[in-house]
Amino acid sequence: MKKIFCITAVIFLFVLVSSVKAHNLWLNPGNNYPEIGTTVDIGIGFGHKYPASRVEQEVKDDRLEEIQVIDPDGNIANLIKVSATLYKLKVEKAGAYLVTAKLKPGYFSMTTEGRKWGDKQSVANCIKCTNYHIEAKTVIIAGGDEKNLSHVAGQTLELIPLNNPEKIKSGDKLNVRVLFDGMPLSNTSVNATYAGFQDEDIAPHKPSTEGNQGSRRHFPVETVTNDKGDAKIQLDKPGYWMVLLSHKPSYPDKEICDEYMYNITFTLQVQ
Repeated sequence: MKKIFCITAVIFLFVLVSSVKAHNLWLNPGNNYPEIGTTVDIGIGFGHKYPASRVEQEVKDDRLEEIQVIDPDGNIANLIKVSATLYKLKVEKAGAYLVTAKLKPGYFSMTTEGRKWGDKQSVANCIKCTNYHIEAKTVIIAGGDEKNLSHVAGQTLELIPLNNPEKIKSGDKLNVRVLFDGMPLSNTSVNATYAGFQDEDIAPHKPSTEGNQGSRRHFPVETVTNDKGDAKIQLDKPGYWMVLLSHKPSYPDKEICDEYMYNITFTLQVQ
């Protein structure tokens, strides 16, 4: 009976973690490549699917910890708040504006009674605890100038574009570097999807000599960083794309929690 319970708990935990990972935060600029002097709308999206023209679920004010823009000179730019999911940026300089947003971090735990919000100190019968951090990033490149494009914005887990997204056409590759705590993160998954993607749009993996029997991919683009933390992402459709990263280092105090979960997205427009 105990063995059956353990198996059931593990299956439920897998479903739980998959569901949490499926929720992402993303940024939708109204124009990724504006002219100097214009005002750009910046929408905040949240949910399972990635639409570029709307938000799937509204992020409430009390869940958003911060939205910030670093201008081409490395200064914090002024944002005008319209609503919980819409901000405006006046573009006054040529170069890249680094836009980031993050939800308030927290803890969730899988217990023998199901999922509960809190760490091991605040919930009973905890099986596994996760300290989650959900963030988003995009770049707005003004006046055709890429100044400041590859600078860090200060996220714990961060994707740095190494080539100018404005120059990428359908079929080109976006070269990126993934950093964790400011250091290159090797051998980590980098996935990408596009607005309007449906599961049936991609075929199963081809069988391989390692025993892969055609398991289905979850994203139209899946790759892994090399030992320098770099990866190349093939963007074979015009439109809006979202790159997804997830990293789960061990939590230092197992009496409080078991792991961190850093989920971030990076959005761009392919012309």
